[in-house]
Amino acid sequence: MLAVHFLGNGRISLDEVPQPEPRGREVVVRVRSASICGTDRENLEGPGQETIPGHENAGEVVAVDRPTWVAVGDRVAINCHVTCGCCEHCLKGDLYFCEDLRVIGFDRDGGYAEYVLVPEACCTPIPGDVSFEVGSLLVDMLGTPFRAVKRARLLPGDRVGVWGAGPIGLGALMVAKEFGAHVAILDPNDYRLDMARNLGADLALDPRHDDVREASLDWTDGRGLDVAFDCVGSQEAAHQHSSRRATLVAHQHSSRRATLVAHQALDVVKKRGTLVVVGVSYELTLNPWEHLICNELTIFGTRNFNTAEFGEMMALVRRGLPVDQVVTHRFPLDEMEAAFELFRSAACGKVLLVS
Repeated sequence: MLAVHFLGNGRISLDEVPQPEPRGREVVVRVRSASICGTDRENLEGPGQETIPGHENAGEVVAVDRPTWVAVGDRVAINCHVTCGCCEHCLKGDLYFCEDLRVIGFDRDGGYAEYVLVPEACCTPIPGDVSFEVGSLLVDMLGTPFRAVKRARLLPGDRVGVWGAGPIGLGALMVAKEFGAHVAILDPNDYRLDMARNLGADLALDPRHDDVREASLDWTDGRGLDVAFDCVGSQEAAHQHSSRRATLVAHQHSSRRATLVAHQALDVVKKRGTLVVVGVSYELTLNPWEHLICNELTIFGTRNFNTAEFGEMMALVRRGLPVDQVVTHRFPLDEMEAAFELFRSAACGKVLLVS
């Protein structure tokens, strides 16, 4: 079968590799949709990786060995978290906290291939009226912002700001609108700001040109935002070079950018407002007196969805949440170089590898 490998320094190869075979409770899934994610960038542009990448996948089960409940022909979305299944975190559905966590697409082969071998515990059924493409979006692109918005406990009428109009930020926009909030979105990319407007953003700002503080306070009648979501992250600058000094410089650059975004958000959050850190970053400097005591802000980070929430997300999609509108481009696996070139340009929304 064909599979993608990241060779490092932006180089990619498409290779012929053995097709996996089912074993025990691990099943073979024919990948029908694999979503390219921003977290792929570190290994793509950095050291590369030995395993096949791709952690946002959906497809059809084509081979089983001794499964408990999965059958050939099942349509499934694949949760990338492979865990022990019996610790307190696994039992609560917080798989990413498991001490034995291994991630499909990083620690073991992922879905940038024609077929992928996964534990049946990672397979979540998707109904026939939900496409494979949407299935691949649910497990991260929607799952991550859904959890962030849910934990923020938005109320109808709240005014929230989303920093970053990439796929995660656009997901936060859609979910927050579904919860009844008014949403401002901020991004220096005109293409993605237009996407945000089309998805219902009430206010779209370009931090390069707009006075974010003035515009935000005007939009909230001087109160400030109820909630700010930092969906920018900073991993794109890390690991671009192999030397230790260059890597350190890259981390410092990305940390400064992340800190700038977070401080910009903190500057326009109301007293007793909330900052939710969603994008991956490595540094954030806070003033406890100003932010936590005087203004009584709530600041928390969030990582991915709880497994019990998959049904809630599926219900939102089946009620009409337009998650598929975040997808702007689709490529077959044999055109993966064009797909990743477009992804790295940022002149796109979500990019899928489909079959």
